[in-house]
Amino acid sequence: MIDILLISSSDEHEREVKALLAASDVRHRLHSERGAAKQLPRYAERIKKTDLLIVADTSLVVGDLAAIEEAIGHASNLTCMLVASALKTDMLMAAMRAGVRHVLSWPIDANEFAQELQHVAGKKTSSARREGRVISFASGRGGAGTTLIATNLAYAFAAARDKRVLLVDLDQQFGDASLLMTEKTPASTIADLFAQIERLDAAFFDACVSHVHANLDVLAGAGDPVKATEMRASHLERLLALVRDQYDVVIFDLGQTINPLALHALDQSESICVVAQQTIPQLHAGRRLLDILGALGYSASKMHLLVNQYEKGAQVDLAAIEEALGVKPAHLLPRDEKSALQAVNQGVPLLTIAKGSSLTKSLGVLAAFLWPEAAAPSKSMFGRLLAPKQRAVQQLKPSH
Repeated sequence: MIDILLISSSDEHEREVKALLAASDVRHRLHSERGAAKQLPRYAERIKKTDLLIVADTSLVVGDLAAIEEAIGHASNLTCMLVASALKTDMLMAAMRAGVRHVLSWPIDANEFAQELQHVAGKKTSSARREGRVISFASGRGGAGTTLIATNLAYAFAAARDKRVLLVDLDQQFGDASLLMTEKTPASTIADLFAQIERLDAAFFDACVSHVHANLDVLAGAGDPVKATEMRASHLERLLALVRDQYDVVIFDLGQTINPLALHALDQSESICVVAQQTIPQLHAGRRLLDILGALGYSASKMHLLVNQYEKGAQVDLAAIEEALGVKPAHLLPRDEKSALQAVNQGVPLLTIAKGSSLTKSLGVLAAFLWPEAAAPSKSMFGRLLAPKQRAVQQLKPSH
């Protein structure tokens, strides 16, 4: 799967490029914008996550190539394709010096275009950029804070760790994960997508998710128990087969229901996080869920107990929690009602409004626990002396 950004200066040329992409065998996700090459800086953040940038600018002049060169210089995985009217030799050479590797002219030769797409797809596959890690969150009882943790962990991976993340809300009772991320009403829900599963392709999927961050997509929950009954594990299997290589992390919010759909998500998960709070009913439900997961054959090493709203001086202390659940908590998330309520009521991630809060910091620690950051390999003194010096990487600045 390759991510494509199309910048086109005319409706006609946009339609032609889209038709060629639709006819190709290369799996892709397309985002198109109306504009010219000189306007590329305004798309700086999206360009950083793009595999193929197609610039179809009918009014291109030599001076516009500086914007293309800047974009290519700040996105290490980017390939740029320029489509323009018949170019003179000096313009062609200037484009190549700017870093453009594929220059096509109108009308586009379909075979040549397809070959260039295959080249980019092959480059993407060989780089193995996506790892497709899957993490599931569940609780034995409502009110544990599962959705708050899942949504904010997804945002932490996306914004603080620069990972491509998909959050899938599988809570069939409430399905309100999207409400904690954005004030916009989701275009579609997972139930809507599954109801048209025969239409599922990259373009249809992209139209169904909410893009809440350059790195984070959210597939909203059914929000309707009646519609949720029509959802099948086979639908989820087909969805994961399509999208898993698009993302570094896929996070499932399972809610409190263990059904065939949830079981398929759990089967795919590297980590299963069981969320509970410091109350007897919560701990009882948490123990029951852990026992069920164990009986279903899920490895204890895969399951992690998270205690939410933890207070050191609470009546039910850490020793009582361990005794009740039979396991030590993997992580304790502190009680921080002020920050949590502020985020929930505004419908925004904690990292955007309470970056320094104890809860936000604890979520960062949880992210590092679930996916430790790779340590940079150390070098010997001799190796450091011989290592080539690296040029400082500048940031691509968006225009205002």
